[in-house]
Amino acid sequence: MENAELLAKITKEIMHDYFQGNPETWFQYLDSRCVFVATEETILSGIENIKHELQSHLKKGRGNILSDEYFHIPLSKKVTVVIAYTISESREENDLQVVNLISFIWQMKGKEPKIVYEHASYRFYEEEKKNTILPLKTEQSHFQIAKHLLMGNPKKKRLCFLHGNKTIYLDTSMLLYIEGNRHTSLLHCIDNTYTCTQSLQELKEELPDDFYQIHRSYIIHVDYLVSVCCYEAELIGGITIPIPANKYRQVKTDLEKISNKSLKKTKK
Repeated sequence: MENAELLAKITKEIMHDYFQGNPETWFQYLDSRCVFVATEETILSGIENIKHELQSHLKKGRGNILSDEYFHIPLSKKVTVVIAYTISESREENDLQVVNLISFIWQMKGKEPKIVYEHASYRFYEEEKKNTILPLKTEQSHFQIAKHLLMGNPKKKRLCFLHGNKTIYLDTSMLLYIEGNRHTSLLHCIDNTYTCTQSLQELKEELPDDFYQIHRSYIIHVDYLVSVCCYEAELIGGITIPIPANKYRQVKTDLEKISNKSLKKTKK
């Protein structure tokens, strides 16, 4: 993206204003469909939900920023990642400092840059150990997920189903995984969970290629896959899905093929 350095400067302004108790600079750049992933398995979607989360942290009090660095990674003409790495005082623990690592994915919407994805994490460290922390030891899977969602597959797919007395038209890019049982299916999304009367197999026939039946009771969205380990698949936000022991190797092979196919699409 052009002006990537400018976006890094804006990100720095956002962080400093926020730590001084002013979240409005941050708010004005949020896209209406922004997704925010934070520690404690928090996944939020939409401006109002994200505002509420950021304001709740301000009420707890923020320490001053002691040092900070900003790294920008242009992904395309319209998309740039900015990583904010800050060390701040802890108002809860006098002897500790907080390392904040927040990644912002910026995308041009018309002539305006907007934040479409955020991932935040923090850790407490003793003063003498803070210099051993490497700023770019981040969860790289989150960048791969966001990059694919933004660039890899422009085609949108919607599911239509009954949820109670409502007809829902669901954009499958918002769907994390589906949990099925004998009578109903639960569709777990970024910002909601829906119940429908269609079986898992019926829904499977309507889903695009980036969904995979990992278990007789679960279909996952591979774009949100973070890791496969110890007979479990971990999705973004710390969600874990069991993998049958007798199918573990086959599932790993299948998921690697799907992921590699997705990455090839992203590079085109």
